[in-house]
Amino acid sequence: MIRWDMTPAWHPVLVVIGVLVAFGVVAWTYPRRLQHVSPSTRRLLMLLRLSVVGLLALTLLRPSLHVMEPDSQPRVFAVVMDRTRSMGVPDAAGGKTRREALVEAVAHVRRQINELADNTEVRFFDFDRDLVPLELKGDQLPAAETSGDQTAMGTVLEKVLQEARNQQVTGVILMGDGAQRAVSPFDLDPRRVARMLGDQGLPVYTIPFGASGDGNDTLDVSIDDLLVDRVVFANKAVIVRARVRMLGAAGRDVRVRLLVEDRTGKAIGQSGIMTQPPATARTTPVRRVTTDRNEDVRAVELSFVPSLPGEFKIAVECEPLDGEVRMANNRRRSLVSVRRGGIRVAYIDRIRTEVKSVQLLRASDKIQLETHIVRPGVGGIRTQFDPELFAPGNQDVYILGDVPASVLGPGHVASLAARVREGAGLLMLGGFQSFGAGGYATTPLATLAPVLMNPAEFQDDGPIETDLHLMKDIRIVPTDAGLAHFIMRIADTGEMNRTRWAALPPLEKANRLRRKNDFVDVLARDADGNDLVLASDTGTGRLIAFAGDSTFFWFLFGHREVHQRFWQQMILWLAHKEDDTDQPVWVQVEPRVFNAASEVPVRFGARDPKGKPIDDAQFDVGVLAPGDRRVSLRPRKDLDAFAARFAETAEAGDYWVEVTARRDGQAVGLPARARFLVDERDLELDDPAADPGLLDQISQLSGGARFAPEQMGVAIEQLAELQVVGGLAQANVIDLWDNWYVLGAFVVLISLEWFLRKRRGLV
Repeated sequence: MIRWDMTPAWHPVLVVIGVLVAFGVVAWTYPRRLQHVSPSTRRLLMLLRLSVVGLLALTLLRPSLHVMEPDSQPRVFAVVMDRTRSMGVPDAAGGKTRREALVEAVAHVRRQINELADNTEVRFFDFDRDLVPLELKGDQLPAAETSGDQTAMGTVLEKVLQEARNQQVTGVILMGDGAQRAVSPFDLDPRRVARMLGDQGLPVYTIPFGASGDGNDTLDVSIDDLLVDRVVFANKAVIVRARVRMLGAAGRDVRVRLLVEDRTGKAIGQSGIMTQPPATARTTPVRRVTTDRNEDVRAVELSFVPSLPGEFKIAVECEPLDGEVRMANNRRRSLVSVRRGGIRVAYIDRIRTEVKSVQLLRASDKIQLETHIVRPGVGGIRTQFDPELFAPGNQDVYILGDVPASVLGPGHVASLAARVREGAGLLMLGGFQSFGAGGYATTPLATLAPVLMNPAEFQDDGPIETDLHLMKDIRIVPTDAGLAHFIMRIADTGEMNRTRWAALPPLEKANRLRRKNDFVDVLARDADGNDLVLASDTGTGRLIAFAGDSTFFWFLFGHREVHQRFWQQMILWLAHKEDDTDQPVWVQVEPRVFNAASEVPVRFGARDPKGKPIDDAQFDVGVLAPGDRRVSLRPRKDLDAFAARFAETAEAGDYWVEVTARRDGQAVGLPARARFLVDERDLELDDPAADPGLLDQISQLSGGARFAPEQMGVAIEQLAELQVVGGLAQANVIDLWDNWYVLGAFVVLISLEWFLRKRRGLV
């Protein structure tokens, strides 16, 4: 297909008027100067002059030819099928299991799939916590086996999205019971990924299987989720969030309470008694939940104040109701590490994706992060900040996100500037209303910030002033000074440091920053030389200006360790704590709670006094299991640390990992210990009810649709049509004005006219 297009140099009407005027002037005035030459010469000169004007009109109108060629690459759509244990529930038609009904639905459309066009490919996948490709040839069907222990739809859809970056994927058919049953790190929200798929034009067509409840006569309450920070601090309120599911409990009063372990007099390997903490003016350890529906889910928030440091077990439980039979799912446990204190960090920002990225700082034992979200409202005026937040000595570091100065107010901005002068650190992040765009050029922070800010840069409520921002992918390139600076040191050697920065995904965009003076250290720029990371030390307070606001891409694409290290080093430097070191030997188990028969990953290592890893240390790693059973693990090197796997988790209870290290026959520090829990619950079968509502949300957010199992053929037809309608095309653009032969023709015409006029004595 061929298409014409024009992009005039100015407004099209002005260009057309200018061209017509030029032709008119030539036609009106030029013949008068040719009265003394022969008619044939007159016509030739007139033709040459009009041709020159025509070429000038061509360059003003700037026409182009678009040759559209269809993309012949094959299209792919994915059929993704749930194989977890909940799919073995026999609640499908005819007493079949959900998985058997799924296989039957695939069998009914097998011939239809085989008859699809040659440029359409169907790929089959099974999934549980991972995406498993299947090789189904001819009329071969997927197995009816249901062995998966977690339904991780978010993680699986994210992997489909990654597949789509390498293939011309048209869309996805997601088949399953729709209930997300997964624990960290596989508990990614599928709705979030569905939005990303929709943004990429990849619809998800969902096909649900199974009943959405056990029936109105079944009474059951359960704790589905328990969320609490891994590291908390003594004498500070700890928030514990849980999700309570209630079946057949309409009109019933459900009492939900928090329990905390009392480890008084207990040694390693001994569990303490679980007790309910006292209620105070700051805490609520008990709540009552009621519902008027037979099936309901409620979020519950409990709290307590730990008084002693150490590692403690906590639990949230629903007290059993009269007539409730299944009570193993009434309790959910976790572990918290209580520290005496840490670097106090106040983070102020609006709701955006980067907030979750910054909140990963809570994983550090040294950092005590408080997040203050600016609530919606005109100019953010609805947000009220406690003056104590900016009181002297209240915080060690402040992080200021995409929040204009008007939200804080002149008083709080002045207090913040005073805290920086007294020694607090300040990190200013990029955003459309950060730095000068946020109105900070007229505040006391302008004299302290390491960047120049101008009052004229202010961003009002109108369209975004894009000239204040780098609206493109930005790759961070450390400067020579940055490679040697503590903040930017994400590897032990300079060359390795440079290599690891180059391997990170680019940021989505950034602010345009200019350093204030030569006393400001520029630690990183982009490939075009724009400043990205700037730092200054006033002698008391320290400041960092970071132009980016999308470091969440780093941990999203597998660089979480680098992400954590960079953010922690910024905070440590701002708090004057860059010389602090951790205990020489460390051990980490994540997550802290596992299902029975799960494989537990253990990471550990040792550091020298400067905090650098000791690569030649010898480790003794053991796990103390319930019943005083000790199991030795075999260490192996794993990137910048060591790792081991523990699989003997058939018995529910508390497990302790102990790691000792030696170097050249001498002990390195004290042994490191960590505890994890093995839960009695079966994640898939404790609550096997299907959740077609979640599948509805996934299909709607991605631009797809929901189909019944017997309508799977319709879903395939629609995807095949999408492949034809949405097929890509390659466009070859041929500019008819910007080329050498237009210029050559212009030179030849002008020269020929001048030559003829010279021969006839007209010049």
